Amino acid sequence: MTAQEAIALIDHLLHANNQQKLTDFQSFVFLGTWEGHSYQEIADRLADRLLYYEHDYIKHVGSLLWRTLSQILGEKVSKHNLQAVLRRYQHGRASDNCIQDWGEAIDVSQFYNRQQELETLETWISGNSTRLIGIFGLGGIGKTSLSVKLAQQIQSLFEFAIWRSLQQAPRLDVILSNILPILTNSSATNNNSIDALMELLRQKRCLLIFDNLESILQGGNRSGQYQQGYEDYRQLLARIADEPHQSCLILTGREQPGGFAVRSGEILPVRSLKLFGVSPPVCQQILAAKGLKATLLQCQVLVNYFGGNPLALKLAATTIKTLFGGDIHAFLVQGNTVFSDLWDLLDRQFDRLSPLQQQIMYWIAINQEGATPAKLKAEILSKVSGRQLMEALEALAERSLIEHRRSPDNTASTSLTLQPAIVEYVRERLLQTAEQEMIANKLNLLKTHVLIESQTQD
Repeated sequence: MTAQEAIALIDHLLHANNQQKLTDFQSFVFLGTWEGHSYQEIADRLADRLLYYEHDYIKHVGSLLWRTLSQILGEKVSKHNLQAVLRRYQHGRASDNCIQDWGEAIDVSQFYNRQQELETLETWISGNSTRLIGIFGLGGIGKTSLSVKLAQQIQSLFEFAIWRSLQQAPRLDVILSNILPILTNSSATNNNSIDALMELLRQKRCLLIFDNLESILQGGNRSGQYQQGYEDYRQLLARIADEPHQSCLILTGREQPGGFAVRSGEILPVRSLKLFGVSPPVCQQILAAKGLKATLLQCQVLVNYFGGNPLALKLAATTIKTLFGGDIHAFLVQGNTVFSDLWDLLDRQFDRLSPLQQQIMYWIAINQEGATPAKLKAEILSKVSGRQLMEALEALAERSLIEHRRSPDNTASTSLTLQPAIVEYVRERLLQTAEQEMIANKLNLLKTHVLIESQTQD
């Protein structure tokens, strides 16, 4: 859709709803927004024509127009998602012409505010220039829900929408033998190759979503490395990223796959979205859905502790109801908040780490203040090369397990931090490991003592 086609569509919508068509000034503001200019840039362009308008007035005109369109179209319209909404309307709000296969996609009827992320992703996709998108973040942060909600909202822009989970680590040939018959409208295909898929992605406009990418990646010291037997996924992603076509593949995962970061960028056909935790008001909604009434202050404490992780907040809500009778204050003051379900979630992520990465996590959890790479190497990792240390730290950051915080004095130095819930988990796990080692040592001493006594009696 061109800018002039969009203006014609808006005039049609306004006329159909008994409203006046766009004025010349509204059209100018709309065109500037459509082209990606800020309100200040639109004001500067008008000034070049000796037409002087304040930034606030242009913003007011734009806001009124977006509000009117929101009422007509039945969904929120803003300067950020303008193109996506109008293109979706042009293709028809109903998705009758889109062939869909949702696989094991989850129900997102209860979806908590990710409007900004949805608008960003829609903008990337609606321009037909983004071929590969990665949504990355910590387990439970909401990547799967966001991918399903996004696909539901933009499916009418595509001829096909196919969502697949990689949680059971299917081989690529299995995935292709499942997807290609859908794209060719046949019961089976003789050619289930990457070449065959790429040809279809060029011929048709397809939306593919692969969820849980980390299931086919290795754990250990380097992030993004494929498990043995899954290296052909790297070839698939490279070709989707590098070759021209009219389709889009969306990935979700706890870390970026190898080769992804070097291809992604602000104006490139490969884009990356790091998903962070939700805000206290959204936390309040999550708790309310579980039957809990929480103040914003209580939600702020929970968000800070759990990093705004929606799954952790839901698990906490369940614990608050079952063990604390719905008393949020009692839950917060009792101190130990890494309960069994959250422990299991963190266990799965911690077990993927290499011994070096686990050692780093232990050290940061104990040395929260002033934890720097230099201090880390000097105190406990003197025998580890700088390359190995940096590689391990980069992998932990990629997996969203450590964060970098600038020093309070605004110097160039940064310290390494963990979310409070992760600190508690890591410290508790360290204690358990130490206790197990002590028990093992005592058993070994006992066995040695028994053996010596047996030999003495003989």
